[in-house]
Amino acid sequence: MKVLLTGAAGYVGWSAANKLILSDSVDEVVVYDNFSRRNYGLLLTRKTKDYGKLTVRVDDILNSRGLRAAAQGADCACHLAALAPSPFADENPHAFDQVNHWGTAEVCYAAEDVGVPRVVYVSSGAVYGFGSNEFETSSEPMPTTSYGASKLAGEKHVQRLSSAHHTVILRSATVYGVNPVARFDTFLNKFALDVVLGRPIQVHGSGEQHRPVVHVEALAEIICAAVEGNIDTGVYNVVAENISMNHSIESMRKFAPSLEAIYLSQQERLRDLMMVPDQELNSLQSRDRTADDCLGELLADISLT
Repeated sequence: MKVLLTGAAGYVGWSAANKLILSDSVDEVVVYDNFSRRNYGLLLTRKTKDYGKLTVRVDDILNSRGLRAAAQGADCACHLAALAPSPFADENPHAFDQVNHWGTAEVCYAAEDVGVPRVVYVSSGAVYGFGSNEFETSSEPMPTTSYGASKLAGEKHVQRLSSAHHTVILRSATVYGVNPVARFDTFLNKFALDVVLGRPIQVHGSGEQHRPVVHVEALAEIICAAVEGNIDTGVYNVVAENISMNHSIESMRKFAPSLEAIYLSQQERLRDLMMVPDQELNSLQSRDRTADDCLGELLADISLT
């Protein structure tokens, strides 16, 4: 099996690429990335025994010709490339639209033109917006940010292919966990980094706002299952649990009793985003631990000692 993997140099992409090259069913992984975030950790993978499966193409997601060339002969196009400086930031809406909306369109055009039978798209829970109830995949998406709107627009391009292609859309929760190109602007990773560096955790609002979370390795396992054809065509929520900021802080205190938290606008109750997990994905993951179980490991992974 040949896999086109866009955004493979990113946080989730690194974990997905490393799992794919270890799969017996995968013969080649074409890494398609412009390395705009200057994450080069994936290139170190080429020193492992399975490095021969990796082909690296440095190119832009909006380059139609480059995408078509990379997609030639692929059995699956797995689209992870995205612009997401922060999951719920609303800065630079034009850039979000160009990369997340039209970049996804270009991937779909390429898959259509060269006949890639399977397309996997990693979307985001941000397409739902905010609400007091847990969102199911049947819930009406109501994005409240330019990022969420751009990811939803990307979904529509993938859904357009579903009559002739095997398409899987994975709406991911907020990702946490450490790998060589981990991001530290999502709340659990940022909180853990602050603890390790001895900085106070800053919390906006009361801290009772909930967010959906999933470990990066658990998400990567689901992505690989979709790439290998083990998930039916459809839209899925990829979330382990929904936790509040305060709950995560108290859990970290078990490992770092001197942790200090500073609340900004503490009287304000900020909005929730909660997602209902798709139970049919559970059997495809080897990790069944909660965020509480993983927080000690997270702190240890980025410890200075």
